[in-house]
Amino acid sequence: MTEHLILRLDAPVQAWGDVAMDPRRPTRAFPSRSGLAGLLASALGWRYRDADRTTALQDALRYAVREDRSPDVMRDYQTADLGGIGKQGWTRWGAESRGGASAEGTQILEKFYLVDGAFTVALALREDSMSAAHAVALDDLERALRGPARPLFLGRRGCIPAAPLLPPPGGASRIVAETPLDALVQWPIAPADRQRLEAGITPHVRAWYDPADGTPRYHDASAEHSRRIETEEIWDRRDFRSNRFGGSRRIAQTLIPLSDFPNVHPEAAA
Repeated sequence: MTEHLILRLDAPVQAWGDVAMDPRRPTRAFPSRSGLAGLLASALGWRYRDADRTTALQDALRYAVREDRSPDVMRDYQTADLGGIGKQGWTRWGAESRGGASAEGTQILEKFYLVDGAFTVALALREDSMSAAHAVALDDLERALRGPARPLFLGRRGCIPAAPLLPPPGGASRIVAETPLDALVQWPIAPADRQRLEAGITPHVRAWYDPADGTPRYHDASAEHSRRIETEEIWDRRDFRSNRFGGSRRIAQTLIPLSDFPNVHPEAAA
């Protein structure tokens, strides 16, 4: 059994970057491994020069995601005329020279966002996968998320959380379970989100998890539920030193019956 830290990611807009195609910048339907690693690294106060530490933290993450409130997808069409600002431009690393097509003319970007969505993440660490130089414990992550050293964004800059990612001090923030998905099934859904889900035609909750953790165990272990598991290959591992995506993995998506979740949320019982 493993201890998991529970995060709630709720914001007016979120964007969990997928592989970009020229000016088109899509978002995944759920928080990505690289996006969560960047979020945690910012909370810890790490910077771009800590790229190796951030990559090691990313590779140590073991997590699952539950969609508590289904988002809409928003397309943001952006244009910027950079022809009149000279050859120097500001980047995240400071002032740098611009060349080629980016130095002049109108630049077009097409960015996609998740609007009014809410996710719950069960997060654990493969501590044996981190070297002593890069070691981080779950306690370190919880302290950092309660008092972040740097601003936190849910994906892109500007995607500001609507509420703290963890409950107030003294509230439950961890759960012990065999896998991250098991932790999510044991963690209650917020009353407002549960009420919205119960009003649906088919009250199920969508979730994503690493199939290497094993097939989820439902209270009603019927063949109907097992057929709802779908897997796909995604590219969400980033090499933070080169700032490029550099690895794929399998991810599983499933629908969990709402009846499998506890009825009372810790905040409602407090």
